[in-house]
Amino acid sequence: MSNTDEASSFIPERKLSSSDENSTSMPNILGMNLPEKILFVIDTAREKNCTPFKLSTGANYMPLFMIKRIIECFICIKSIIQHSHEYALMILNSHNAQWVCDFTNNTNSIVNHLNLINDDVLEEDKRSYDLGQLFDKIQQKLHLPTNKHDVTVPTFVVRVILVYSRSNAIPKFQTGKGSLDALTKNPYFFLDVLYVHEPPCLENVCEEIYSEIATLDTTNFSYILEVGRNAAKLHDNMAKLLAHPLQRPPQKDVCYSIYPSSGSQEMYNNV
Repeated sequence: MSNTDEASSFIPERKLSSSDENSTSMPNILGMNLPEKILFVIDTAREKNCTPFKLSTGANYMPLFMIKRIIECFICIKSIIQHSHEYALMILNSHNAQWVCDFTNNTNSIVNHLNLINDDVLEEDKRSYDLGQLFDKIQQKLHLPTNKHDVTVPTFVVRVILVYSRSNAIPKFQTGKGSLDALTKNPYFFLDVLYVHEPPCLENVCEEIYSEIATLDTTNFSYILEVGRNAAKLHDNMAKLLAHPLQRPPQKDVCYSIYPSSGSQEMYNNV
């Protein structure tokens, strides 16, 4: 399977749930350019027989290296757009989740911490990963804007960007999802996911993992993106997360075509 035509067709069209009418309402600060506090949660686990990214130059790079580079690009570009954005880092390894760097708008500091993150080579492939303990730690560390009727405009919003890169460990809430529910009840909290996976095959469970990840979008304000070993698409998808969550359309309404075809607009449900 080549780098350019690797299948992502296993990804089913994301449909709105039956509870969408009761989902959290978009806050009345829609369209505002409030500073963001962005927490990157980076999966550092390297599974057995990990497939590298193969570039057109012939160079091969492991997934974590590529993930760190696109996050570095994201931080640099986002900071040019607005310097007041802040960034923090967490990692997922084979055992738990660890906080790496507190929120800062110092791009050199956050990139230095990013470069110190290393692969965690798995001795054996685990078939599941507990998201409950991850979001427990996130809730403990994050300080969200107060959601009160007398507070009309917060001073910032918080976004978690989870980069999950396992193709054999299905993420599940083994210890409960109370922390995630508490976070998503706050209208100033947003969650995006970029799933970086192996080429789909019978030996992995990429489709099942994506299905579980899609359930994290309980408010319909998240962007859930996926990519195999395609370096160009990896950069494209990370660029799609640059948009401010208060200023972007729901993912189901996104159109990246500059010149839509006559009579219909090219829509992407899995971008």
